[in-house]
Amino acid sequence: MILGIAVALQIAAAAPPANLVIREGGGNLRIVPSVATISGRYLRADLLAAALGGSAGGMAGGRYSMSLGGQRIDLTEGVPFVRIGNDVVPMLLPPLRSGQTFLVPFQLAASVIPRFTTGFNFDASVSEIRIFDTSARRGVAVVPPPPQSAASAPFEGEAQPLPVRPRRAQRRLVVVDAGHGGVDPGMQGPIGNGPRITEKHVTLSVSRMLEEELKRQGVEVLMTRTRDTLIALSDRGRIANRNKGDLFVSIHVNASGNRSAAAARQRGYETYFLAEAKTEEASRVERMENEAVKFETGANAPKGDPLSFIINDMAQNEHLRESNDLAETIQNGLRRFHPGRDRGVQQANFAVLRGSFMPAVLVEIGFGTNPEEAQYLNDRVNQRRIAQSLAVSIMEYLDHYDARIGAGTR
Repeated sequence: MILGIAVALQIAAAAPPANLVIREGGGNLRIVPSVATISGRYLRADLLAAALGGSAGGMAGGRYSMSLGGQRIDLTEGVPFVRIGNDVVPMLLPPLRSGQTFLVPFQLAASVIPRFTTGFNFDASVSEIRIFDTSARRGVAVVPPPPQSAASAPFEGEAQPLPVRPRRAQRRLVVVDAGHGGVDPGMQGPIGNGPRITEKHVTLSVSRMLEEELKRQGVEVLMTRTRDTLIALSDRGRIANRNKGDLFVSIHVNASGNRSAAAARQRGYETYFLAEAKTEEASRVERMENEAVKFETGANAPKGDPLSFIINDMAQNEHLRESNDLAETIQNGLRRFHPGRDRGVQQANFAVLRGSFMPAVLVEIGFGTNPEEAQYLNDRVNQRRIAQSLAVSIMEYLDHYDARIGAGTR
């Protein structure tokens, strides 16, 4: 995170902007003048907060607080860190105070606010923050959920078809991504004895079942792959964006970090959304899944442009909270029946999620390196249960999202 913020500031410093432009969805513009100092460019905190539709005020001891996008931002004069909710974020320059005026580094607007609050994107090419009104952009029609959610009952016995729900008033497109494929087999297991499984086959099978379940619920589905073929990691997000997807769900099978007897005992399911990995285990899974890029050649291979990554990362910020909510809903569904350990909702910088500018998650449905879990994942009845659980969770998330946005527009 520190490296990404540093690069962003270096790019901005190459051509210091005279002003920060704030553009709302309807085209309204506000200007926040930047203040030149020996160290770099700053903005008045009160003007910035007001221009972004928030509030700000000073406190004792050189502390200052801003409220933006449903988040509280706490700063302290001379301290190059900012607290946003439970996150403490480093900055290259500290906040300053001139008389009664509190100044914040330009970086706060260019990088920190778009990354950690909802509804703001920064376009570095024109030094402009764009304010997004999600409810107005979608024009959501609310459909009341059925009296009893299918997610409230555990799966028992044979996997039965889910009851068909009333057709939604608004078109929804869910992009289902079967991990790996073609020359990229993904993980192969298990360690020791047991049925041999290959990740690319299990993910495609579950993804096809998920497609069937969602279509029965009246949801449009786009598969990134429908056969055993390689799709570049960067192309999967482009497919979703080009078709204006509403959700992106990537399905994978986990693997332990080595082939030891202890590693063979690792098991469980977890759901990821895009953010900086916070644990070594999340970092390991991130490295493992991102290794698929080695199978890509030619034009589809990522170029590693740091500016492109920063802009994409900022654009993705709008959907991070929704991605977290979707991940929680999926994890709650799996824990109702999955025999593996609940490994929780995690976050990591997965290449397949970076370019998907919509709520996006990656689901590890179990450890194929564990003999018992490999046998579980190899069974089509269990694959159907997993697909049904994912479908129920997706529908539940969409209901909650529509109700939440609809309530905000009344």
